[in-house]
Amino acid sequence: MPYIADARQVSNSFHMGYFAAAFAVLCGLSEATFAQACPLLPLIGAEKISISLGIAEARLVNCNRDVLAARRSIEAAEADRVTAGQRPNPNLTVGASNINRAAGIGSGPLQDKTIDSSVRIDQLVERGGKATLREQQADAAINAARADWHDVIRQQRLLLRQNYFELLFQQARVDTQREFAGYARASLEATGKRLKAGDMAPSEANRFRLDDARAQNDLRQAEFDARKARLELAKSIGAEANAQFLAVLVVELPSNDGVKIPSSLDDRADLVAAAHRLEAAESGRALAASIATRDVTVSAQFDRWPASVTNSQGTGNSF
Repeated sequence: MPYIADARQVSNSFHMGYFAAAFAVLCGLSEATFAQACPLLPLIGAEKISISLGIAEARLVNCNRDVLAARRSIEAAEADRVTAGQRPNPNLTVGASNINRAAGIGSGPLQDKTIDSSVRIDQLVERGGKATLREQQADAAINAARADWHDVIRQQRLLLRQNYFELLFQQARVDTQREFAGYARASLEATGKRLKAGDMAPSEANRFRLDDARAQNDLRQAEFDARKARLELAKSIGAEANAQFLAVLVVELPSNDGVKIPSSLDDRADLVAAAHRLEAAESGRALAASIATRDVTVSAQFDRWPASVTNSQGTGNSF
């Protein structure tokens, strides 16, 4: 089966779905829509999809499920930050009391009925810096989630490259084993002719039969390993449904030029995330300790209890 020789042709097909994939990631789509948002490269010429390492890494950020999960964690942390920034809402209470069924509620319009009605509003005023501590805890959680995202990208890119070159090795192995199997089959056919002509002993012919069987078995094992490598690479780029068609192009090892290497352990993404989680935990501890500071509730109430013939104890309107 032929392979794609020009990677630019594949790259053009890839960029057609790139912006759709980015939009789908932001919208949080289902599994069925995910397959549309991150489509694999179309089949060109034969039942193979040949991709380069650059195209595979371009799909990593938008289609790898571990990377997407880390991005969703950032969105969840940002939503928690919005919640943490909200101040307590006021409480509105409407009530009615002192309804005497024996004496009745009197005549006249509703506002003159001898019912003790009240409207009350309460506003909680937090003290001890509780609101600020909640915001600090949420901000630290966002920073930790972002650092986790960078670390997941680093780990998944490393895994992607391992899977890419593993598949490249397995492809070459299958080609080599296929050649060996062809040589063994040709030798077996020649052996059959010699055996029929009486130029070879049956024991010697059996040795060639065993060599042919061994070559066929090695070929099947190589093809199985290649299918496994395709699936692992497909998982890295979110294309499991089309894993059987994947093939990779021969590329050079990626260069480390321009790669930012952490100058110290404190610059590592996973350690940065741990530091922000420690900061969030400290803010949470301070928030728990702030319970010792009493909050204040400010309340206002309007009460109406009109006087009537049946109710001489009415107090009218009061605040």
